[in-house]
Amino acid sequence: MNMNSKTPPPLVGSLLTVIGAGHTGLGVVDWLTKDQPTELSFWFTGFGVVGMALGVAVMEVERARGYVPGPVLAAVAAMTAFGLAFEPMSGFLTVLVPLGIGVAGWAKRRSVRTVHRG
Repeated sequence: MNMNSKTPPPLVGSLLTVIGAGHTGLGVVDWLTKDQPTELSFWFTGFGVVGMALGVAVMEVERARGYVPGPVLAAVAAMTAFGLAFEPMSGFLTVLVPLGIGVAGWAKRRSVRTVHRG
C-alpha cells in the first residue's frame, strides 16, 4: 500500500474480499466434511471466488478515486437484493455492511463536490 496516498484505505473492497474469502473457506470445509449437500459447498465456493474478485476490483477503484462510484454501488446493491430475495437469511446480509459504508462515502463525496461547485 502506498503510504503517501491521499485517498483513504479501500475499506469497501477489503470487506468484500474478506466476505468472499469467508464464503470460499466455508464452501471448502462443507465439501471436505460432507456435512452439507455438494450444491451448497459449490455455491459458497463459487460466490466466494467471485466475491473476492469483486472485492479486489473495488479496491482498485477505491484507491484510484478515493470512493466507490455510484454505478459500482448499484451493481453491488442489485447483487445483494437478488441474493436476499432468494435466501433472506444468508451471507448476503453481510454485504450490507460494505454497501452501507460505500454509499456513505459516495454521498459524502457528492456533497463535497456540490459545495465546491457552488
